[in-house]
Amino acid sequence: YRGDPETTAVKFVEAAGGRWYRTGDMGRYWPDGTLEFLGRADHQVKIRGHRIELGEVEAALEAFAGVSRAVAVAVGDRRQRRLAAFVTPGDVDQGELRSFLADRLPGYAIPPAITMLDHLPLTANGKIDRSALTALVADTPETTAHEPPVGPAETVLATIWADLLERPAVRRTDNFFTLGGDSLLATRMIARLRAEGVTDARLSLLFQTPVLADFAATLTLGEAAPPVPALAPDVAHRHEPFPPTEVQRAYWLGRAEHFTLGGVGCHFYTEFDGDIDLDRLETAWNLLIERHEMLRAVFDQDGLQRILPEVPRFTIAAADSVEAMREQMSHQVLDVSAWPLFDARAVRHEGGVRLGVSFDNIIVDALSMMVFFAELDQLYHDPGTVLPPIGVSFRDYLLAQAPDPAVFETAKEYWAARLPELPPAPQLPLRVDPALIDRPRFARRELRLPADRWRAIIDLARRHELTPATVLAAAFGEVLGTWSAQQELTLNLTLFDRREVHPDIHRVLGDFTSLLLVGYRQGAGWLDGARKLQEEVWRGLEHGEVSAVWVMRELARRNATIEMTMPVVFTSTLGVSGEGVAGPSFAEQVWGVSQTPQVWLDSQVGEIDGELLVRWDAVEELFAPEVLDAMFGAYGGLLEWLSEGDWSQEVPVLLPAGQVVVRERVND
Repeated sequence: YRGDPETTAVKFVEAAGGRWYRTGDMGRYWPDGTLEFLGRADHQVKIRGHRIELGEVEAALEAFAGVSRAVAVAVGDRRQRRLAAFVTPGDVDQGELRSFLADRLPGYAIPPAITMLDHLPLTANGKIDRSALTALVADTPETTAHEPPVGPAETVLATIWADLLERPAVRRTDNFFTLGGDSLLATRMIARLRAEGVTDARLSLLFQTPVLADFAATLTLGEAAPPVPALAPDVAHRHEPFPPTEVQRAYWLGRAEHFTLGGVGCHFYTEFDGDIDLDRLETAWNLLIERHEMLRAVFDQDGLQRILPEVPRFTIAAADSVEAMREQMSHQVLDVSAWPLFDARAVRHEGGVRLGVSFDNIIVDALSMMVFFAELDQLYHDPGTVLPPIGVSFRDYLLAQAPDPAVFETAKEYWAARLPELPPAPQLPLRVDPALIDRPRFARRELRLPADRWRAIIDLARRHELTPATVLAAAFGEVLGTWSAQQELTLNLTLFDRREVHPDIHRVLGDFTSLLLVGYRQGAGWLDGARKLQEEVWRGLEHGEVSAVWVMRELARRNATIEMTMPVVFTSTLGVSGEGVAGPSFAEQVWGVSQTPQVWLDSQVGEIDGELLVRWDAVEELFAPEVLDAMFGAYGGLLEWLSEGDWSQEVPVLLPAGQVVVRERVND
């Protein structure tokens, strides 16, 4: 580039013993040697949080039989950027074209404005003049292809969607899933609709009619309920005992050794490595103990919890070695009657410090861990940081939870009717009877799905009106069904449901988790099974006043058994917090494991740095050595297939070739 050394240095690079020119074209090789052109690197734009390849949009437009040439551009400034497209010739049927695009692109990548032209403007060099095309629509307000809300119900709903989904505006043709909606946001939406006087809003109807105008048509807008005052803190009784949640009680009881796979706490252990100032860390930790009541919680002999008004200074103990620290902490069962219900120890080494951290999840859930580490990070870097006040406590929250009796009875009736239809737990191939294991020890398997693959799954999920969490749970169910030789099985889902009763509720530490039992049933194709699962999840959430703990007790009663467990758990933190997976910035997370009483396998999924993080924590000695590795490998392979496959097809064979041969021989 004459007279432009900087551009020359960027465009001409030395690699593999030669000089190469960066054209800016993007492509990929297929296994058969085909080179697929994917567009230009300088034609990637970000619109409302979504990265869009303009070349991909143009390719989809040009694949339509009536389109000869197509150009896509981004119009407007960063905050109000929108997509526009131009096609030739000028007599294309827009309705047919949009229907065509809907099968090939996620909703956010379909241009709201598609302008028909007889000819595309060209530059002096004969290239398409994108600047001229942008100027054609720059002063035109966002097209009316998506109509604004009509009527009171649509207007109220659009306002709620815009707030929850962080959109400047929502149109009546917008789709809840395409905009990024999930079950957590849907639950919050239902609560807000009820506050606006809509008493017949149902999650299952949102699943069936996710377009705003269609869902609004199912709503009856009554008189808005009077504003509910924020939950008032009961400071005077703050240190008096209060009952646990049903999940907390299950964790408390599960520590008893007479239960199968009992004798353990619901425990989370992580190791961090870095140049850690332990004195500074200890100061920050003690500031959080003073700030958060549940970090001073203990349980009495009746399973009631209470907050200690004062506790001694917490110290980070020194460990002899990383191996010794891991052996002592990774599966420790903390005494819930004695403070603290967490532990931290450290080992100094040549490269810095290895820090071991363990928490009993009877006092904190996943979001609480994220809050804890985020605030610990702030106070570590600046002990003088003034954190936002917390005007409510976990005790206040629990004691204020009183479901409407009629709603509770309806939920009980729903689950009572569902019990005979609920499939059995996964019958995975076990090496030993779980009852013969005295003290279960868990081991972790972990994978990361690259950001581009994960983004592809998210886009496909939204195109098919599924939440990403549903897709991952359905994939888990598919793997479990393959190894269990079951077409139907029950998954135990962990839910994070904090009701918005106070502005500070998302800063409160506590175990707000609940459980939901859902049946996974293989369908005619992958997509069919995933949609059935999502519908069942949302119907269960609709009757969430009754927890899975109650359902399992009722199952045990009907089957005349002492214990009834659903020992395979799926936990998703997607959408729980924008912070990603819990961890401070001053150290790197290098090892970890979790354990839960009466659980065989817990699949945990979350997002970190744009990538999907999958962890399986399982009781290792339950399974033959190769079983868990093969299952986990199959899950990773299935995620790869989902990132590029046709979801209407049958799932590829997941079993290793050797096991397929054995099964065929046995079945013959």
